[in-house]
Amino acid sequence: MVRKFFLLLTLCSLPVISEAQSPWTRSKAGFYAQAAWHFIPAYESLFSPILADYPLDREISEGTFQLYGEYGVSRKTTLVASLPFRFLKAGRFLENSATPETKSGAWNGLGNVSLGVRRAILEGNLRLTGSLRIDAPIDHYDDATGLSTGYNAWTVLPMLSTGMGLRRGYWYAYAGYGLRTNDYSHFLDIGAEAGVRFKKVWFIGFSEWMHSLENGAVELPFHNRLTGLYVNDQGWLSVGLKSVVEINRFWGVVLSAAGAADGQWVPKRPGFSAGTYFKWD
Repeated sequence: MVRKFFLLLTLCSLPVISEAQSPWTRSKAGFYAQAAWHFIPAYESLFSPILADYPLDREISEGTFQLYGEYGVSRKTTLVASLPFRFLKAGRFLENSATPETKSGAWNGLGNVSLGVRRAILEGNLRLTGSLRIDAPIDHYDDATGLSTGYNAWTVLPMLSTGMGLRRGYWYAYAGYGLRTNDYSHFLDIGAEAGVRFKKVWFIGFSEWMHSLENGAVELPFHNRLTGLYVNDQGWLSVGLKSVVEINRFWGVVLSAAGAADGQWVPKRPGFSAGTYFKWD
């Protein structure tokens, strides 16, 4: 019974993007679908490697409606897809300079669409799984506001994950190496998650370390750098909590709260998620 819930637990960490992190695959012809709303309330500053607090030109708020799906091609192989649509807003001028460099306004559009595959390598009590995720580039940027809905680059992320299901709980850990085109920096993605079940509710803690290798030199527009949205060399150490409520065998609700304990070029504000899922195994 524990196995059926592991695969929905990877969606709600920051930033808002689907990750093939779990070492569990779906059953053959089994599928899972989730619709979720993720948002970061208005924030005024970013974590920065050069300043303790990097002030923004304007207050920024973010929201994402995301569709996520998994399908079991076989007992050992699962296909994964994610479709995010982002809602961004540049609000009031924060008076960190004499005059605003950017304009206020909203900017909405498709984010980086993801496709991936997860393949079991070792099965048993201790699992080992390999995965590959590819994110398509998106060039949806508004220079007046500095708002961008995604990276204008292909991202390729191979990953290994291992974990174990327990009587009323589970744990897993993962590590991957991400490559981005268009002269963006590559990155390491390392994390862990653990949960315990009480009746029909899972209580989950997780952490992720995204570390930029700072080996890219992409030239981004000045206004884009003022918002910090999908800029180069982003990284973070995030911590968070999730809860998964099983309504019945097929339907459930996922709630999440997470934020960066440290990082660079990411908001100094926690993010929140709420979603519903349908599964068939």
